[in-house]
Amino acid sequence: MIDFQDYGFDDNARYLSYLNRCTQITSNAALTLALGYKDALKVRRGYAADLCWHEVVIDDEKYWEQPLGDWDAIDWRSVFKELVPAGTVFMFVPETLTDIWRRELGDAIEVGELRNYWDYILDLERMKKMEGKKFKSFRIARHAFERNYDYQVEEITPAIFDELRAFQDDAEENLQERVENVVEAKEDNALFHFALDHWDDLKNLFGFVVRVDGRIVAYSLVERINETQTIGLFAKANYEYKGANQFAYWYDAVMNLERGVLTENIMDDAGEESLRFFKEHLRPLMMLKKYKVTYNGFRTDF
Repeated sequence: MIDFQDYGFDDNARYLSYLNRCTQITSNAALTLALGYKDALKVRRGYAADLCWHEVVIDDEKYWEQPLGDWDAIDWRSVFKELVPAGTVFMFVPETLTDIWRRELGDAIEVGELRNYWDYILDLERMKKMEGKKFKSFRIARHAFERNYDYQVEEITPAIFDELRAFQDDAEENLQERVENVVEAKEDNALFHFALDHWDDLKNLFGFVVRVDGRIVAYSLVERINETQTIGLFAKANYEYKGANQFAYWYDAVMNLERGVLTENIMDDAGEESLRFFKEHLRPLMMLKKYKVTYNGFRTDF
């Protein structure tokens, strides 16, 4: 059995070494989320069979998340027989691992779709260029912002944390009046404050704010996973400033490309129709599909 235990920032390096062996990296595997939601979801971590495992509690039900490591190097049939109790339910399993399990575990598993939690993966070069008819409205909005406002872009540093927190709280209060899942929105806001509180511990966060007349009107904050991939954890804009949101997404692509990043995972839409509409119109490179996988055990033939 896997020895699940509490964990902290001192385990970051080991965790990231397993994360970066994965063929696909889902947004829920971001280091900030793994630590920020640890207490709320009663997350525990264990290492076994050259894999990193997590156990979480969602709505009073216990689940496991996808194991992290070199999936192609694992004898999954042996690992499941030895370490995974029959009846275990895995959440947010990425498509590549799900396909491996289908092939190697066969009818020992059942697979269900989790469309609300599919991640949107952006090609940052495409976002920077914004070429073609599909980006026309986005491009027009961005240029309108550049033309109509005297704006400045500033890197996020601890010196502006208090100002950024105030902007975030105000934007989140307005957002909660428009979304269906208020609880999830509040959790995201708490996670944002956690990220700033532990900025130096996490070490892999960076971003920028956009100012107009000295006032923050938009920001983007991402977590760098490796040399070429980031996860876009947080982004907000004041919609009173036309095109601020589109400008911020464009500038995010420019900034990341300068750092050598090629793709950005802008997370899921949580089933919010307006958010899904917006993210789909960013013309993602791909959708990183995630599934719910139930392990029923192997049948014994007599």
